[in-house]
Amino acid sequence: MKFKLKKQLVHYLIALICLTGIAYFSSQPFSEQDLRPALEQHQKVMRGVRELPEIKFHYGSQRVNSREDPADFIQFWIRKGAHVLSYGILGLSLAAILSVKGLTGAKKILSASVLIVLVALADEWHQTFVPGRTGRAIDVALDLAGFLILAFIAWLGKQITKFVQHKAYRNSTIS
Repeated sequence: MKFKLKKQLVHYLIALICLTGIAYFSSQPFSEQDLRPALEQHQKVMRGVRELPEIKFHYGSQRVNSREDPADFIQFWIRKGAHVLSYGILGLSLAAILSVKGLTGAKKILSASVLIVLVALADEWHQTFVPGRTGRAIDVALDLAGFLILAFIAWLGKQITKFVQHKAYRNSTIS
């Protein structure tokens, strides 16, 4: 099998794994995903979070406060980090698939962004039917941000690689 075709299949496989993971976790009631009981067993960590400067904010209708409920605070960041990472990886895979289809640059990122928003909207809507779960528009924005952050990091990595390769090439031709 040609390298290009293998690479394309890998991107499809990664996208499929991400979509399957999103659907699986979206279908679980909150009670099955609640990390707080496990986190609360680590009293040193709970005490450590309480001793940090207080961080409090509202996320949609949810109040997050590091001192009042450190387990909920930690769980919040784990769950939202999972959103950023899973949708970021999904978006990068979709962007790679779109580039094989001929889209480049801003059109590729915009198209992948639209697909991410559609998947995130479907995910949040689906969650409204799952016990203990809610669908939040702010999570759709977070999912899109996850993709855009990872896309920026990937772009920046490519720019650094090009710069380093260019410097190495120039240095080798000067010597």
